[in-house]
Amino acid sequence: MKRLLLIIVFISSYAYSSERCSSEKKIGIGSSWPPYVMYKGDTPFGLDIEITKLVFSKANVCFKFIRLPTSARGLAELYKGYVDVLPSASFNVDRANNAHFSAPYRREKMRLFTRLDLPPIKSLTELFADEYTFVTNPGAYYGEELRQILQISWYQQRLIEVASVSRRIELVNKKRIDFLIEDEHTGFYYINQLGYDRLRLHSYIVNDNAIHFMLSRLTFKDAEIEAINRAITESQLQIEAILRQRSNSVVK
Repeated sequence: MKRLLLIIVFISSYAYSSERCSSEKKIGIGSSWPPYVMYKGDTPFGLDIEITKLVFSKANVCFKFIRLPTSARGLAELYKGYVDVLPSASFNVDRANNAHFSAPYRREKMRLFTRLDLPPIKSLTELFADEYTFVTNPGAYYGEELRQILQISWYQQRLIEVASVSRRIELVNKKRIDFLIEDEHTGFYYINQLGYDRLRLHSYIVNDNAIHFMLSRLTFKDAEIEAINRAITESQLQIEAILRQRSNSVVK
């Protein structure tokens, strides 16, 4: 009963259904992460919400959104079968051992935001070795370079994880942490919307990778995965238009 209540508590008000649907997939979405996931009350909106609605409706896969507290919680719920889909997912081998990955539907650049004025660097290790501090989102994937760096316990102590993106960027803006590692568009959103004009984007790109839907190995049939991949391919022009229109409104 406790597990059932957990899911019911986070059900969002949006769902897509059809008479031809034999089941309804639960799509887990985390806390607000502009411009990809935002909320008006309990109703989600944003770039990844629009793309998800477009793709799953086109694939004729019924769904409803389930609001979860963090990205890390989303992975746990997906692996246990309590949710069926996670959008905004970066590929790595560990995740692929536990879930299917759809075809990619957009790209993501993870960048460094800081109040510091630093010259270009050749690797992220340089900053960790110089004892700068970093903040990231728990459960998020930032690429193989950072994953390898964090294998060293001394470097692990230079990084903290904070679930709230607004809190993460606030820590850097107040100089309590040296670097925020964040999606490029998300960082610019807060700079523009909250007036954090002292924050600057460092030239180094931490990670540039494709973004997918993660699909439960417990609940997805091959035909459903094929339908979703086909919908992504057929919707590329619409997806690009969504990204271009909405990102231009928050990124200067």
